[in-house]
Order: sequence, then C-alpha cells, then structure tokens
Amino acid sequence: MKRLTVLLFVALFGLSCGGGTQYRDASKDEGSREFGPREIKTTVNKMVGSIYEYIKTDPKYSKGAFIMVKKFRNRTSEHIDTKIVTDEIATNLIKKRIKFLDESMDKDTLAEIEKGMTGMIDPESAIPAGNMKSPNLWLTGDIRDNVRRVGSQQIQYLVVTLKLLEAATRVTIWQDQQEFLKASSATRVS
Repeated sequence: MKRLTVLLFVALFGLSCGGGTQYRDASKDEGSREFGPREIKTTVNKMVGSIYEYIKTDPKYSKGAFIMVKKFRNRTSEHIDTKIVTDEIATNLIKKRIKFLDESMDKDTLAEIEKGMTGMIDPESAIPAGNMKSPNLWLTGDIRDNVRRVGSQQIQYLVVTLKLLEAATRVTIWQDQQEFLKASSATRVS
C-alpha cells in the first residue's frame, strides 16, 4: 500500500511538473476575449494588401515610397502592444520591397559620417554625407473599442484604423479599417 501511494504521488507530481509547452499556428487561433493573434493576423493581412495596392498603383510612388511608422495608439480598455502590429505590417511590406525608415540609428549614422569627414576612415568605406533618406509617407493610426453588456454577454466592438500621410503636406492619402465584433460570456468575476 505504501509503495502504491509513493508511485501515485510520483506520477501526479510528474504530470503536474511536466505539462510542457504547446506551439500553435497563430493564423489558426480561435480568438479570445483579448486582442490576440487572430486579430493581429487579420489586421496585418488586410492592411498589408491595401497599403501595397495603393502604393503600387499611385504613379507618385513609382520611384519609391519611404515609410516611417509614427504613433499607432491603443485607445482601448485593454493592454495591446501596438508595436507587434506595426512591426508585422512593416516586415510584410519590406518583403514586397516597400522601404521603411528607422530613426533609431540616426545618431550612430551621423557619428559615422562625421568620422568619415575627419580623414580617419578609409574614403572607400566612409559613409558620405547626403545619402540619408527622409520619409515621404508616415504610417499612423489607432485601435479603439466600445464595450457593452447585452444580457449575459459582453460585446466588444474593436476598430483598427491605419492611415498614410504625405510627410510634406500632412495630407491623408490612404486610410483603411479592420473591424471586430466580439461576444463573450460575462461572468461576475470578469
């Protein structure tokens, strides 16, 4: 009996500790009450297609669009990391040869240009002044929601809006939205 108890304890301990991690396909996520992989993938797929179609059909950008991501705000009642959305959009558009600018390396680039001007750097490998690009488009937007209770359900209407603005004029030249209407059971605890 003592041996059976010990075996049962070891088996239960092993099961509780060895639960493991399961990886899933984010594009097949069933969704949840929170903004998650399903909403991100749906939004990214729609926006990438829409932005790419606009840029490729506008003759103004036949020589190239240089996009810089500006503020993409979360104006919902839940925590949403908006950088996940903008990074995934940028990654997918870069794969389609749309260029994005990143200001995070400006100080380092300027320092390298200045070093090259001192004569300390081999002129063959020195970064010449005047090659940095300015954005001609800014990508910005927000996520908003409206949450209400209908009977025993919580209804959340989410709207993700993205837009491209011409940097020189601040004119919105493209805008699109992705909507989600989510119903979930409302419990007393939630």
